[in-house]
Order: sequence, then structure tokens, then C-alpha cells
Amino acid sequence: MSSLCRIGVLQLADSAPVLVAHARDIFSRYGLNIQPVVMPSWANVADGLVWNGLDGALMFPPLAIMTALGQRGRAIGLRPGLPVSRGGNSIVLRGQAAAQSAWISEPDKKKAFHTWQSSLNRKPRLAVVHLYSTHYLILTRFLKKISVCRNTETDIVVMPPARMIEALLGGEIDGFCAGPPWGADAQLRHLAFAVSGSAATVPDHLEKMLILTDQWKMRYPDETKRLYSALSEAAILCNQSENSASVAALLSAKQENNGLNLPEKAVRSVLSDGKNITETMSFNTHIQTPELSFGWMIRDMLREGWLTPDDLTKLSALGWC
Repeated sequence: MSSLCRIGVLQLADSAPVLVAHARDIFSRYGLNIQPVVMPSWANVADGLVWNGLDGALMFPPLAIMTALGQRGRAIGLRPGLPVSRGGNSIVLRGQAAAQSAWISEPDKKKAFHTWQSSLNRKPRLAVVHLYSTHYLILTRFLKKISVCRNTETDIVVMPPARMIEALLGGEIDGFCAGPPWGADAQLRHLAFAVSGSAATVPDHLEKMLILTDQWKMRYPDETKRLYSALSEAAILCNQSENSASVAALLSAKQENNGLNLPEKAVRSVLSDGKNITETMSFNTHIQTPELSFGWMIRDMLREGWLTPDDLTKLSALGWC
């Protein structure tokens, strides 16, 4: 058995390959000692990588890029890893059937947004899972597409995805962009309706990658290859419709039983055989060029002012562009 590798995950359905590989002893069959670590937030994931609490994590590229550049206290060698999931992010707004019908029936989505907003009697608070996230970039693209000014017509707040349903129930937020299954859960609970997401904004975009620290990869190069193989095998299982029920059951199990305590019905709806009420996700470990994988993200990050030309030089050396 190889040395321990601690992989950070959040309470998200696209963490499935890590949980499945662990539960079905796929990691063990490849001679790996992998410990999934359920983290409370993306900030905790980034800090775990920087300060040696984690050896790797399933995370979205913008956060990995900004963490590599030192946004969590010090720069750290983080390079592109194994792609794991694509798409799945949903943008939902507070409201039930009448609000959804009004949104759908109005062809001018800027007008539809302002009609919806008028029922709130204030500027809407929209949540994303982290500033440096695909979700923030996708929400920004959506608002720009419908000619709504993010900075003056909305308030953007950051919170862990697993807290968003509670925040929606309590009136703390009025909508969110989050990964699966939280958009589906909001719809199934009749708390919110979907207005956009990954498929309409950046179709088939890379969402989560397995990112390992340079320290772990250099120390255990053979284990890294076996880890990629094990996760690729688990990803195939997660994509197969005949496994959807067992994958959903695993992810909805309590954390003390090696699950993620996710809402099972919502998880089923975002898997391959679910009755899709929202964005579905897919698992795909095929490695593409940096431009195909990260090009749109890096261009949007430049527009946001997060990156400088000097940063691009550093990112090129790390393989991100």
C-alpha cells in the first residue's frame, strides 16, 4: 500500500468518482491509500493545499490557478491535473410556478429579471460558492447576456454550496449559481426556478479537476499515475445509468457512513438517467489542451482583473496556458 493521499472534496454530486472509488475499493485495488476529506468550504480546500492539510483536491480550475499564484498566503506549485467533471452548474432565482411562468413567457430577459426583482422590493442577493470560481464567471456571463449590471443591480455574496438551500429558505439570498445537486434541490423543494447554467453559458465546460500538490506528485510519481487510472475507472462507473441509484444512495449517506449527506432525489435528477429538471453533469477524464480546458476561464479572469501579464507567464510555466 502506498503512502496516504488526503483528497479534499465538498458536498457536491461531482465528488462522486472519489467517493465511488473509495467505497468500491477501486483505490485499494490500485494499491493506493486515499483518504477523502469532506471540507466545509472552498476556502478551506485552498488553505488545506497551501498549508499541508491536504495532498490534493477535487476543485474548479480558477481557484487552483489563484491558489497557485499565492492568493491564500503563499504561492504553491499547483498544475493542471486529471479532468473529472463537466458542466452541471445551475443559476436559480427565488420563486415558484407563477414566477417561473412569468420568466419563461417574457422574451426580453432583462425585463423578466426586473419584473422578478420588483417582487423583492430590493436589490437581489445572489450567491456563488467562491469568488474565484467557474460559478462566479458563469453568473457574470449570464447577467451580462441579459444586460443586467452585476455591480449595480445585484449584490453577490459567497457561501458554501451546501448552505445555499438554508439561506434561500431563510431569505438570506434570492438566488444562486452552484454545482449539482443544489440547483436541482431548490427546484424540487419549489423554492426557486432555473434561468440558466453551464449548458446555456459555456456548454460542456470543464468543471472539476483532481489537483495534486507538486510536493506529493514529485514524491510519488507512480502513485499519481495509478490514482489517475483509479479515478478514470470510477468516472466511467458514475456515468453509467445502471449505477445511478447506487451512486445517489452513496452520496446521500451520512458523512459518518462515508457519504456526503446530499439530497438523494436531487442527486438522481442530475445523473445520467435522472428526469432532468436542471443541469446534468457528466464525468470525463479525457485530457485536452490548456486552451480548450481553461482558455475561456483565463480570458474572463483577465477581464475581472484577477490576472496580470506577469501572472500569465507564471501560469504558462505551470501548464495552465
